[in-house]
Amino acid sequence: MEASSTAGGLPKLMEGLVIAVDRKSENISKILDSLVSQIQASGGDCGDCTSFVSQLETLLQWESKDIVAKTAQVVAELAKSESGREKYGNPAILKILVELLKTKQQDLHILTQNCRALGNICYDNDKGRKFVLDAEGLPVLLSVLERSVNETGEGGRTLRNVAAGFLLNLLIGQEDIQKTAIELGVSKFLCSILELDGTVTEGEEASTHVLLILGLLTDAVSSCDSLLDEKLCHVTVKVLGASSSPEIIEMCLELLHGQAENENVKNHLAHAGLCELLVQLLEKHKSLVDDDETRNLMKMACDLIVLILTGDISMNTLYAEGKGRVFQQMVAWLSSGDEDLQITGVLAMGNFARTDKHCIQMVEAGVSKKLLALVEKNNTPSGDIRLQHALLSALRNLVIPSQNKAVVLEDGLVDTVYPMLAIPTFPVVFKLLGTLRMVIDGQESAACKLGRKKDLVSSLVTWCGTEDHPGVQGEANRLLAWLIKNSRDQEVLTVILESGAVPHLVDMLTAEHAVMQNEALLALTLLASMRLADAEAYLLEAKIGDKLARLVNDSRPSLAREMVQNILSLVGQLANSGALQHHLVDSGVSTALSKLSSEENVTSISDQITRLTSMLDSG
Repeated sequence: MEASSTAGGLPKLMEGLVIAVDRKSENISKILDSLVSQIQASGGDCGDCTSFVSQLETLLQWESKDIVAKTAQVVAELAKSESGREKYGNPAILKILVELLKTKQQDLHILTQNCRALGNICYDNDKGRKFVLDAEGLPVLLSVLERSVNETGEGGRTLRNVAAGFLLNLLIGQEDIQKTAIELGVSKFLCSILELDGTVTEGEEASTHVLLILGLLTDAVSSCDSLLDEKLCHVTVKVLGASSSPEIIEMCLELLHGQAENENVKNHLAHAGLCELLVQLLEKHKSLVDDDETRNLMKMACDLIVLILTGDISMNTLYAEGKGRVFQQMVAWLSSGDEDLQITGVLAMGNFARTDKHCIQMVEAGVSKKLLALVEKNNTPSGDIRLQHALLSALRNLVIPSQNKAVVLEDGLVDTVYPMLAIPTFPVVFKLLGTLRMVIDGQESAACKLGRKKDLVSSLVTWCGTEDHPGVQGEANRLLAWLIKNSRDQEVLTVILESGAVPHLVDMLTAEHAVMQNEALLALTLLASMRLADAEAYLLEAKIGDKLARLVNDSRPSLAREMVQNILSLVGQLANSGALQHHLVDSGVSTALSKLSSEENVTSISDQITRLTSMLDSG
């Protein structure tokens, strides 16, 4: 039947209903059934039927539960169209519908059709939402949800679906009401719906509604909290594993990804087996990834694994003393032909390598060799920046334990990463310098090998002056200082002096961080003790006295005793040069040290300070 002829039949049905209502005829039920069919066939285009509203109001209060349910169904069908929502979403009908939901032990069919009607009326309709909310419709709806999760069979599933759909339409765009819903405990009902319906095909629509609602509600929770408690995390993971719907899989991933910044959520998801599930799904479907949509889903799953591994407890759970399935699969992915899986494996290695124990075990297991093999294939400017950054991050972490340094150096770290100096990307440079700095700590031979490379030191001097990346600037300065400290080599010092590095080491005395100030003090002390005559002109030109005076004066009350002793050692070495001694006095270093001697934190070495200042002043 065509829509036009169907629409033409509606007025006759409505007229017949008016007569039937007046006569309280037994035909009311059949007329309502016909109305539902006609409205569905017309696509919701019912023409001007406003005179019909009063009959609907009457029938919604009819004695027969069957009539009430069918009338609510008619309203639900009418409210599927925008014009229908305007005409039939009036206060009188809305009030009756909400009141029907309040009735204890209400008929299941009435509840279902009422939720459909109210849900459709609230769809993209602020007026309808406002009336329902003003009529205390939210707590009433939550009581319906509570009943729905206690109902078995198809009737219970249908009620859960339409009630969840009603809640979704009610909450959209209502931030304050979303917070109220959370306070009223909506999450436990949503969790129950997912638990009951999320793993069966028949429950996909209800699950979709719930996941969309959770997506709304998570935005209403502060960043330090999370809506996802332990049970909801477990249930969502179970739904993800059971569903074959791409839409539900994507919503589960988005929900979990959005909440996995929270440490508790990371732990819950690690214990719920999410990462094992994602690994299983990725391995199963990786060969089927052939378009942007599925590739983006794959990347989201990979990102989620890495995100969970950023938590200390969750990372330890998944590492499982090196025997965890996730850890072992991440190692296997280092050799994957899929670049997203490979990068995920590398990023995972960097996260697993966050304790000395793990790092030692991983190097013993050959992880560092696998990473170096990847670096060798990706150590040029044409390589993948994400992969380069991840590889260097992982290697830097692995060489932190002292016993790993010599092993990884022996495996060829320096020669393998050295070509990466030509990569112009600052984030990669930052990680490269950090890796080199960490691996030479206590490794004299490696420090000498690097410190004698004029091109490296020249590049470091250039980066010391960059304003484009503070991290690179800081690492370049620190690596210069560490090369001196760990090599204590004349040839290295010659390269340092000739490259113009001294001014940067002097500037480092007034760096923002105390650790860098201390590193500069140690490096300059070694330089002065080993090559004072050669360094004198550079030190004077860099106005080392001004920097030392500023360091003492600006930090006087908070200077640690160890740093004060390092300052005294440097000043003592510099004073062996007559020109530098006069420069120190003229720059106010002697005066600054005199004031320092009265501070409580250095009383134990005040005599040493006094002797040094007297020696400076006597010159």
